[in-house]
Amino acid sequence: MKNILVIEDDPDIGNLIRKSLDSAHYTTSVFENGEDGLKFYKSNHPDLVILDLSLPDIDGMEICRSIRKSDESTPIFILSARTEEIDRIMGLELGADDYITKPFSVRELKTRVDVFFRRWDKKIGIKPNVGQAGEIIRGALKIDSIRRRVTLNENIINISRKEFDILQLLAGSPGKVFSREMILESVWGVEWDGFERMIDSHIKRIRSKLEKNSAQPEWIETIWGIGYRFTDNFENIVVPD
Repeated sequence: MKNILVIEDDPDIGNLIRKSLDSAHYTTSVFENGEDGLKFYKSNHPDLVILDLSLPDIDGMEICRSIRKSDESTPIFILSARTEEIDRIMGLELGADDYITKPFSVRELKTRVDVFFRRWDKKIGIKPNVGQAGEIIRGALKIDSIRRRVTLNENIINISRKEFDILQLLAGSPGKVFSREMILESVWGVEWDGFERMIDSHIKRIRSKLEKNSAQPEWIETIWGIGYRFTDNFENIVVPD
């Protein structure tokens, strides 16, 4: 049974979410302030965090940032009345897996949770069919899907969960062109119109960790007007020791 933490300062909304998710056989814990919610998160390690941004004590963005400093795996859904594109992009770039604006349908929220866990469980159960022990090996680059670890010339690359998912997607099909929309749907599970800049930001950060010169990338190529592809010439990339 999945355990879900809800941090929401409106008790009516919190109770509605609890009733909806509990009826779907989830175990739901609701807290009305960020401090108590964070304490519960640290001691119980829930399977999903549903996080309001406008809390009475701690801004929800700070809570998201705090969780992501030490935990790249726990899914986070942001629930907020902030509808501006910049708020959505900021939340997703901080590591949130979904951004739901208020007012919202509790039934839709439950459906999103159900769909997310189905995709999540399926993703965990599938191992790449290249390399050994769930590894994708592309020249000097090694992507371990089980340990969720990336190494370049045996040196571990510090990479976030979303960066890992994007890199694994691209490297799994060298030479294939992925549009930004395809990356969004594959990594986040849904389509978000207008979020192309978020994909560009993630690619930029991945390149800063892999490329000798981010201005002249060798691993991940830009296909202007379309998206990105992982090079099929990876064997010829020279990586310094």
